[in-house]
Amino acid sequence: MQNLISWLFTDPVTAGANTPSGKPETFHFYVPWIIFLSVTTLAYIYYQAEGRKRFFGSHALNKYQMDRFMKGLLPIWLVGWALLGARYAEMFLLSDRAWRYAWAIWVVIFGLYWLYHLAFRYAGDLNWYRHQRLKERYMPKPRGKKAARAGSR
Repeated sequence: MQNLISWLFTDPVTAGANTPSGKPETFHFYVPWIIFLSVTTLAYIYYQAEGRKRFFGSHALNKYQMDRFMKGLLPIWLVGWALLGARYAEMFLLSDRAWRYAWAIWVVIFGLYWLYHLAFRYAGDLNWYRHQRLKERYMPKPRGKKAARAGSR
């Protein structure tokens, strides 16, 4: 356990000092991180600019669900870019492995939550949404009270 804690919280310069070359530890995952973060960034920007109305039109439930998904994705990619930049700059506090693994666990939990939601809860939400649309079509809307007019004399 002590070895795991020291491995997670060792900065790259200290970790590299223990190697024969003495250079800072190399990080091999820049390309996958940049690709993932770039794709999520572009998806968020496109969704906010055009995708919301193009993909969902007037389907309020799907707009609401996708808004929730994007609001959850926003902090993930902001923190991801910050951690990637900190690792590249070899900042002392944020370049530890623990932060990157915590971020990766956060991404996995976020994905699992949405998979669960789509597999088990979305069907019920969609039935409720369809029921509400059906009620709006066939049940008359309540009429508001009209303002009383003064009689003409």
